[in-house]
Amino acid sequence: MEGNKKKHSLYYTWNGMMYRCYKKYHSHYKYYGACGVTVDERWHDFLNFIEDVDNHLLNGNLLYEKGYDLDKDIKGGNTYSLDTCTVIRSWENQSMSREKQKKSILAFNENESIKFESLAETCKQMSINRSTIISCIRRGSQHKSGYYFTYIT
Repeated sequence: MEGNKKKHSLYYTWNGMMYRCYKKYHSHYKYYGACGVTVDERWHDFLNFIEDVDNHLLNGNLLYEKGYDLDKDIKGGNTYSLDTCTVIRSWENQSMSREKQKKSILAFNENESIKFESLAETCKQMSINRSTIISCIRRGSQHKSGYYFTYIT
């Protein structure tokens, strides 16, 4: 299996999980590894991951079908493992991910503060593009409108 593991239909599920948690150059590392999300030591071995999905994970067989994902968030926790993971529909996983990433924005200056429910709403209401607001937040700098911006939860 070692030489052929890339041909296994769950290889990219496993590989994506490992990369998100341990490869700093991965585009989603900031949401996983940088936030302390890890993979149970047993699942560092691809064959153990397959063994658990095939024989122990409730509805693990659905991961072989299109439209299903491995999820660690429903049961809670920062570790991908047999005990913390479940199989859910991809659309449900994407919806939860978007909801989790939604953050309110506070725009403020010395005279007032305005709370916006999302970055998109802030951009629309203040007629400022997304990247500009994000830059102001990251640098802690004031926008030419006179407002500072910060994330609030």
